[in-house]
Amino acid sequence: MKSTIICRLSMLWLIVVLCIAAKVHAFSMKMSNDLTKISRRAAIQSSLASSFLVALAGHANPCMAAYIDADNVKITQRVFLDIQIGDKIPQRIVIGLFGETTPRLVENFTTLCRQNAYAGTTFYRVLSDYSIQGGAIGDISGKSGKSASANNVGLEPDNFDIVHNKAGLVSMVRMNIGGSVDSRFFITCVDDAGWADDRYAAFGIVEEGSMNVVHDIEKVKVKPPQNSPAVPVQIVASGILS
Repeated sequence: MKSTIICRLSMLWLIVVLCIAAKVHAFSMKMSNDLTKISRRAAIQSSLASSFLVALAGHANPCMAAYIDADNVKITQRVFLDIQIGDKIPQRIVIGLFGETTPRLVENFTTLCRQNAYAGTTFYRVLSDYSIQGGAIGDISGKSGKSASANNVGLEPDNFDIVHNKAGLVSMVRMNIGGSVDSRFFITCVDDAGWADDRYAAFGIVEEGSMNVVHDIEKVKVKPPQNSPAVPVQIVASGILS
């Protein structure tokens, strides 16, 4: 009788242990899956914090993150886009460009602005509290554009180092095939645009005095399903300021 009780208790204990082990395994898998969803920005920040603690202990120096804050990027040149919403008087957006950090994209953009190639193009997609997209040279639908390179072929972005943490950042739209860029760009409307990190290359920023124009565009009524403006939002001129 005693041996039977011991046997049953042993079996019960084994079942409890197996249940605990299963729950621990499930929790571990969930944590692993959650970690893979952490953005590169958060992962780097976590890595920096850990490295800093180790450095305080005297074992290592903090690592340098690949990300660059837009406030720390040098503006090397300025261009303008004159925007007309409906039949209103055109307003000017001034964009400061990061020529040292993203020279290839800046050269492409400045060449197009200098040639006034953006004149006649539109902001073809408006996503309130998100971004406004425009500059599709040669395609009013916004599905393609033309770069300033020979034969208007797409360009590869210089890098994806500038973090999208400031409203007004200007980044290139990427083509579906190959991930290259052409003339199309978007402007972020809010500070937190982490969805663009590692996917789109920021190469400039709208200067503070021009953000009111961006917000005016952001407020226009749109038509589903592409969120295209209900009234034309056209770039009537572009050029170089300095």
